[in-house]
Amino acid sequence: MAVCLGIGAVNAHSAARPFTIVRADPALDALIAPDAKLRKIASGFGFADGPVWVRGQSGAPGFLLVSSIIGNVVYKVTPGGKVSAYLETAGYSGTDFAHDGKLASFARLHLILIGPNCTGIDGQGRLIWCAGQDRAIKRLENDGTRTVLADKADGKRFNGPNDVAIAADGAIYFTDSDVGLRGGINGGLAQMPDSVWRWKDGEVSKVVSREQLGDEPNGIALSPDGKYLYLSAGTTAANPRVIRYPVRPDGSVGAGTLFTQGEGIGDGMKTDARGNLYSTGPLTGSVRITSPAGKLLGILRMPKPGDAEPARLVCASALAFGGDDAKTLYITACDDIYAVPLKSPGILEGPAR
Repeated sequence: MAVCLGIGAVNAHSAARPFTIVRADPALDALIAPDAKLRKIASGFGFADGPVWVRGQSGAPGFLLVSSIIGNVVYKVTPGGKVSAYLETAGYSGTDFAHDGKLASFARLHLILIGPNCTGIDGQGRLIWCAGQDRAIKRLENDGTRTVLADKADGKRFNGPNDVAIAADGAIYFTDSDVGLRGGINGGLAQMPDSVWRWKDGEVSKVVSREQLGDEPNGIALSPDGKYLYLSAGTTAANPRVIRYPVRPDGSVGAGTLFTQGEGIGDGMKTDARGNLYSTGPLTGSVRITSPAGKLLGILRMPKPGDAEPARLVCASALAFGGDDAKTLYITACDDIYAVPLKSPGILEGPAR
């Protein structure tokens, strides 16, 4: 979730291509049909990010929540594509637009990032989200009020929480990048290096430093059994990586090891019910599917319009499993939201029904 993008220039100029499923291993066929069709759910978001599925309740259908990092709002999107505002002023609650919000360039657009980066659902069904420009992790209470769970560590403000993974015991692991800083990590506003943190019962502790990870932290996910933490490293690198860390009983992690690297890495990540890791590559506009053993199973490449002007922003910023059976993969692709049917279910966040 997820920005789930380590912000840099995203180049929309490339040859046109249709949606493509690249099968690297026959095991992919158990997860997604070779002829699965991509369906556009909604478009016009500019930069959609950090989706999460909210289960249906009391006969009402479930729906998708999607962050808008340039719109300062969390949108509600129905499976049929109806879009409405769900949470306003979600990324930035201040008024100093002359100094707050990170400057970024996407395709031919030059923007100030002022919206939320990620969403998640905790064990009580409450929305957890990254208020990147408020530099905080927040929670929407059942009565509609908002709680700041964490905005600093050791008296120093975060640079801009980017993505979250919520553990079964309620602990929230989150990446802190520089999306809350006007000049980025080297612009003079950072009070500490980018790192990965854990929030539990009001206490914040560092899990992995940027130095240990080897690059800016961005995407984050937990294995279904909670025994491993996955972190992406190198969003804009030529050969981005996923590093896997064993989770100790106290919530800290052991030494990380290389899990997988290549296309389809750098932004949002989720694990499915079988422990496969689904990750997004923002610059390549692709989704990578990796087995629990670290073997590449396949890659889903999002459609690209080519060099037509005006240039469109094309990426794969984050993903979420959805439908109340968890058999739909939703992909935020910057301006668009897509859905792909799955044969094997993912994992839905929030309380079990």
